[in-house]
Amino acid sequence: MNDESVSTLTQMIDGPVASVDRLYALDRVRDLCRTAPRPIRRARTQLTAPPDATGDVPATAEGTLMLEGGLILGAGVDAATVHEAIELLMARFRHRLHRLEERAGGGDQPIGSFPANAA
Repeated sequence: MNDESVSTLTQMIDGPVASVDRLYALDRVRDLCRTAPRPIRRARTQLTAPPDATGDVPATAEGTLMLEGGLILGAGVDAATVHEAIELLMARFRHRLHRLEERAGGGDQPIGSFPANAA
């Protein structure tokens, strides 16, 4: 829907995240930016995988989207693999963007999302 808009994508890596997972995350964020109901001006993701992936939650994906108009959406997930964490993060963002569009007629902002210039 937003093929003409330009988004700035930033990715931070913490720990031994495979290059295939890094590229997968960038592709998924690009897809999200193209199909979002509102233009996304900036998208930032952080992928974390501890060197010793022991325990129940070895991977984390976090992200922030700045939408046109200065509205910021943030999300974070834990998962068994980096790939799964990326999928869960994108699903969470799609859900929040969908809810935002549903509320657009009423002018309400979703809880937890504030204008970028809020102090």
